[in-house]
Formats: sequence, C-alpha cells, structure tokens
Amino acid sequence: MKFTHTFKTHTPNGSVVNAEIWLDPDTSWGGGYEIWDEATGGNRIYVEGVLETEDSSDGDGNEGVVLTGYDGCFELPEYITDALEKKGVIIDL
Repeated sequence: MKFTHTFKTHTPNGSVVNAEIWLDPDTSWGGGYEIWDEATGGNRIYVEGVLETEDSSDGDGNEGVVLTGYDGCFELPEYITDALEKKGVIIDL
C-alpha cells in the first residue's frame, strides 16, 4: 500500500492545521507525517515524524498495512490515526 494524503483539520484550541500522511513500503520505516498551522505556515505549529509500519498482506493479493509505532512527537494526534484508518491502515500501537 502506497499513498499520500493531505487534509486540513482543527486543533482543540481552534487553530487550522494542514496535515500530510504518506506510506511508502520502499522506505525502511514505512511512512511519515507532517503537520503545520495554516496561519503562520508552520512558524507556530510544526511537527514531522516517522510512521513505523509492517506489511500484513495475506499473499492472495489482499494488501494490508499495520501501524506499529511512530516517532517525532509524544502522542500521535487522533486526526492522524483516524485518517490512516480511513485509508485502511490497521492501528496497533
């Protein structure tokens, strides 16, 4: 499974943030994410990190990916895990 998904969302304090998630099985870690506030272009809020994934394909042509870890922030925002789930990624943190 390989994709890039960019979207906008709001933080609990009401700031509009842009977020981008990507998965690429050709990398050693599996994917990544980037988050930045829209008002300042990332000068006030900016986070990037790694999404650690494992292939869970069944060998019968059914692709699958499991998120097993992350790096770059203390807690991965819920809007990132929600977006990954909507793309079919299984969250196993």
